[in-house]
Amino acid sequence: MTLERILALLEAAIEDYHVLDRWDAPCPTAYKAGSLDQAWYAKAWIDTVQWHLEDEVRRTDLPSDQLMAIKRRIDALNQERTNAVEALDVCLAALLQPKVAVGGALRTESLAWALDRLCILQLKRYHLRAEVDRSDAPDAHRTACGLRLDAADAQHVDLMTACAGLWAEVVSGSVRYTPYRQFKLYNDPATNPALYGAQG
Repeated sequence: MTLERILALLEAAIEDYHVLDRWDAPCPTAYKAGSLDQAWYAKAWIDTVQWHLEDEVRRTDLPSDQLMAIKRRIDALNQERTNAVEALDVCLAALLQPKVAVGGALRTESLAWALDRLCILQLKRYHLRAEVDRSDAPDAHRTACGLRLDAADAQHVDLMTACAGLWAEVVSGSVRYTPYRQFKLYNDPATNPALYGAQG
């Protein structure tokens, strides 16, 4: 597994989703079930579905019950995304970190969460390119989106460089790799007072 391979898997999922272009489409098994390739692909699929649901929930022509159903789906996907990234963090730690602890420095962001940001950035770049290419949009809109795309492309280069540096530090042992847990208490009926309190 390499950083470039992970990027290719993220981009493949984004492209494949947009062939179907249906946010109710299940994630395909594009790679061997249980493999890291499939795990990264599935993580990007979750992000892509969530991206489109975030668009849908901002519509003003849908009834409130339909909007609430979409919001619930977004919440569920957000938890799936968190679970996926945390599992990938554990896998990356096992794959990359030296077996003997060398007392390296800690970073505020783990590798899988940095790569999660990389995935979201690929979605932004994909959709900005779509806006730049929109034949029905005014020139001013396409120009403005082109400038945003240039900035996102520069951010992509920077983030890839930063992720590559963190990857190398983890492999060398100069940085200790600690998988980071989000603990989304509001999604757990046992830790959300609004669910176990007055409502329960």
